[in-house]
Amino acid sequence: MASLLHHREFRAIAATEVLSVIGDQLSRVALALLVFERTGSAGLSGLTYALTYLPTVAGALLLSPLADRRPRREMLVAIDAARAVIVLTMAIPGAPLAALCCLVAASSFLGGPYTAARLALLRDVLPQEQYGAGMALRQSLSQGGQLVGFCAGGFLATAFTPAACLTIDGLTFAAAALVVRRFIQPRPGLATTTSSGSVLPTFAVIWRSPARRAILLSTFMGLFLTAPKALAAPLAFELHLSSRWVGFFMAAEGLFSVVALAFFARRVPADRYARIFPLACLAPGLPLLAVFATHDPYLIMLAFGTSGAVWAVLTVVAAASFADLLPDDQRGRGMGIAGSANATAQGIGAFLAGLLADQFGAGLTVTLLGTGGILFALVPTFLWSRRGLTLPLVEK
Repeated sequence: MASLLHHREFRAIAATEVLSVIGDQLSRVALALLVFERTGSAGLSGLTYALTYLPTVAGALLLSPLADRRPRREMLVAIDAARAVIVLTMAIPGAPLAALCCLVAASSFLGGPYTAARLALLRDVLPQEQYGAGMALRQSLSQGGQLVGFCAGGFLATAFTPAACLTIDGLTFAAAALVVRRFIQPRPGLATTTSSGSVLPTFAVIWRSPARRAILLSTFMGLFLTAPKALAAPLAFELHLSSRWVGFFMAAEGLFSVVALAFFARRVPADRYARIFPLACLAPGLPLLAVFATHDPYLIMLAFGTSGAVWAVLTVVAAASFADLLPDDQRGRGMGIAGSANATAQGIGAFLAGLLADQFGAGLTVTLLGTGGILFALVPTFLWSRRGLTLPLVEK
């Protein structure tokens, strides 16, 4: 891992991601407070928060081909600059609510192709043997950035104004554009004259391979594993705990993930990812089985944190393996498809968790979704076994 920190381009990519993640969490807190202050509606506040996620799916599906057809460095710079302008516009006092929602959706929409280009560029920057460790380190930094962003957002938005958070977010995007421009060397686009602007041919490439199909299906694990964060508040209420436990439950995933990913990056080489993948699919649901049976908030934090940490490891293993299994000129599109599947699964999972909790209670719902996650994980695990663990990882 130490060698990664000496890698100039990797440091630049990691630094820009941390900046973006912190800024995004600041803006999410600020927008939720800003809309609620103006309207007094929790529903509109929640809708605005959802707009920071949902359009990302459309952006990934529609624009991720650009991550293969255009130079990825230039894409990152252009999108960071555009999002800086969008977010700084949102910080203008008195902006109409409808305009604010449109700007939020536009910024989120650009997040889809941005993530596809950044993950594809990371594979260009790092050799295959370092890509897995690089993914683990950036995922750990991202989790840490989320914790810092949420905590700082709550403080800044109340100590100053929500507009101050939005201004800081806009400046983080501008800083990220400058860092990428300064420290990442330019590379040409990889698409050939026969490449398509659609994700459908790439989806066909993914689906023909059992290994690629297994990884794509594993991104839908968020359908089941989002339950702890989605149900933190109703679970605390159900157990008659104070409101501070909501934050503790939500933070457990990030805290455990930072530690687990640092250990994983240091101790697990990339050539062992093929053997780890089935276990990483099955294991995240196991700790959630105990939630219904306990009323101890510390044990619940342990269950949530352990599940989230293993899920973070699965994310790293899946992304690193997927990047190696995809052809170079379709890597951006492939990562965009996987990213959109993951975002869709988490959105649907949060909604499903809420519906089930209304019927069965939060604790039982977490356990039911954990069970569902284990059963669902059998599908990618079976597909991965068909691939043959003794085969080379790259299937070009």
